[in-house]
Amino acid sequence: MDLVGTALRNPINRAILQRLPLLGAPQCWLVAGCIYQAAWNERAGRTPQRDIKDYDIFYFDDADLSYEAEDAVIQRGRVLFGDLDGLIEIRNQVRM
Repeated sequence: MDLVGTALRNPINRAILQRLPLLGAPQCWLVAGCIYQAAWNERAGRTPQRDIKDYDIFYFDDADLSYEAEDAVIQRGRVLFGDLDGLIEIRNQVRM
């Protein structure tokens, strides 16, 4: 199975990945359930976006660990991804 190809069949994953560079967050990745659930959905013959609870975007920025810096990225994401039908959560993994 081609995990990347399978994940890209989910139109929300595809849209996020196309826009992700515009977020302006360093070392930014689309991760977690939205990737592996697409693979399970394909194996079960379901639509790629079925049963995906949320879309997690992680980035790694150790230059500013404040909540305000992370919130600025989250707010940019709300504008950038606001038209997509899915809960999108953005977190600086260095703060975790």
